[in-house]
Amino acid sequence: MPPAVKKKNLFFLSVLSSCCIKCASCRATEIPDPPPINCVWSRWSEWTTCDPCTKTRRRSRDIEVFGQFQGDACQGSIGERTACTTSEACVKPTPVPCSDSEFQCESSTAASLMTFCSFYVQRFNLHFSFLTGKCIKKRLMCNGDYDCEDGSDEDCDPVRKPCGQADLNNNEQGRTAGYGINILGADPRMNPFNNDYFNGRCDRVRNPNNGNFDRLPWNVGVLNYEVSFYTFQKLNRFFSWRASEFLLLLQTLVEETVSREIYENTHTLLKTMIQDKTFKLDAGLNLKLSPSEPSMSNLSGTVGAEFGFSRQKMLKEVSEYTTIKNKSFMRVKGRVQMSTYRMRSRELQLADEFLDHLQSLPVQYEKGIYFSFLEDYGTHYTKNGKSGGEYDLVYVLNQDTIKTKQITERKLQQCIKAGITADFGVPGVDVSGHVKPEGCDNPSDITKAETDGKAVVDKVVTSVKGGTLESAVTMRAKLNKEGIMDIETYRFWARSITDAPALLNSEPEPIYMLVPLAVPDANARIQNLKQATQDYVAEYNVCKCKPCQNGGTLALLDGRCICMCPDVFEGLACQNFKPDKNKGPGRTHTIKT
Repeated sequence: MPPAVKKKNLFFLSVLSSCCIKCASCRATEIPDPPPINCVWSRWSEWTTCDPCTKTRRRSRDIEVFGQFQGDACQGSIGERTACTTSEACVKPTPVPCSDSEFQCESSTAASLMTFCSFYVQRFNLHFSFLTGKCIKKRLMCNGDYDCEDGSDEDCDPVRKPCGQADLNNNEQGRTAGYGINILGADPRMNPFNNDYFNGRCDRVRNPNNGNFDRLPWNVGVLNYEVSFYTFQKLNRFFSWRASEFLLLLQTLVEETVSREIYENTHTLLKTMIQDKTFKLDAGLNLKLSPSEPSMSNLSGTVGAEFGFSRQKMLKEVSEYTTIKNKSFMRVKGRVQMSTYRMRSRELQLADEFLDHLQSLPVQYEKGIYFSFLEDYGTHYTKNGKSGGEYDLVYVLNQDTIKTKQITERKLQQCIKAGITADFGVPGVDVSGHVKPEGCDNPSDITKAETDGKAVVDKVVTSVKGGTLESAVTMRAKLNKEGIMDIETYRFWARSITDAPALLNSEPEPIYMLVPLAVPDANARIQNLKQATQDYVAEYNVCKCKPCQNGGTLALLDGRCICMCPDVFEGLACQNFKPDKNKGPGRTHTIKT
């Protein structure tokens, strides 16, 4: 927006605000919310013919209008499939036998999908033979590793182990490396990579958390544990820890940052949170938090699940406050970065099940089954990334109580930060003793808020990513009881990140880049996956929402449209002016340490 136009708009809002504050009739005039709009689906397409290889038939539909203004959300699936029978024979590619120097795994369809021509056989260490199982070099047999995912290459006593007498294991960072990202925010259900394959190598990296060496899977080209001397200095300044504990935290707590932001309305907060969730992929303000398509596998759950303390659940809880007045929000974020990894640029080993599902995709595009594939494995995979843990806390503030008690925003931030362990770098705050600044009398007493409504903090909404379930439960229990964390709670969670790290940042790569060119009809499937990704984003898009009024911003959250209003407007469609607001829109206060 040109500066002159922006200045003119702000002047108009200022004049309008002044008029409405002085005019009782302006305050009395309130436009009712628009009537609810329920989700509208298109009719189902005709069933496809029965697929002779998968013995299923499929159909799909479209979303025509999303639910809005408290109407019913669109919560069903785009695609549907059912079992069928057919007399038509399943035509599969002609098998290519393994060479004399190779061993043939016993896996049939799941591992027989990738046939390499002689060029690929010479370039890589393995190839696949259709219908008869994966082919591996005979040198990989009887070495103690499951180079065939079914273990058929180890039906013998180990003769020569790649790591000799050392008993080295894959770690959690290597095992989960490369897992997918969904452009609309949902967590994928499966990892496309076989990260238990080592190709007969014994690449190792020292794990600073226990002093032992971990074995790197073939797919992971580089795995580094980060070390931050600055973090060591901050910890050493405020805590008397044993030498072993210092070493542990020196090597694992790579990056510890906290920001404290105050948002004057739900909409500004939601907009920021939605943008955080999309991994900076170009999906706008469209968010689909939960998979809706039936999985291509019998497995359930997600890769790197967050035990019910996920960002998805937090967004849903925060969105419930969009129609509640006199609330503001303080957001506290902390992060512990533990390691970075980079996948190999060539010769990536794909999981048998991924190849199986890829081969089962129809050559003739049908979006329902392709959407299932994308929700299983992600629209993108992780080319490289940073792992560790992070927490995200949203304090729901009672504005009436804040005004009554005459608490300033600065005082409120200091009261809450006294219990945030990550603030141990702030001079004068004795975190280990859990001492609050002078004049801070437990503003986050949740129980008191529920009984007499006088507490400053009504609720703390929590998201924990990384770490064990036990540590996440402990953190949430502490926050629900006191509204703030102590050093022991934080330390317990930080230590558990080594057992269950989560993806924090990533460089995404489209999932269709993993399609091997030697797979039959590879180019057709690549084009179909490109089309499916475009259709997936277009299907869940705010263009199917009714517009907001007065400069409101449209967002799509799990099948329902939301109008995120400027600070001076309210209502489900941003149709009403706030008579008590004479400030400019979008105020957000931030303090970072």
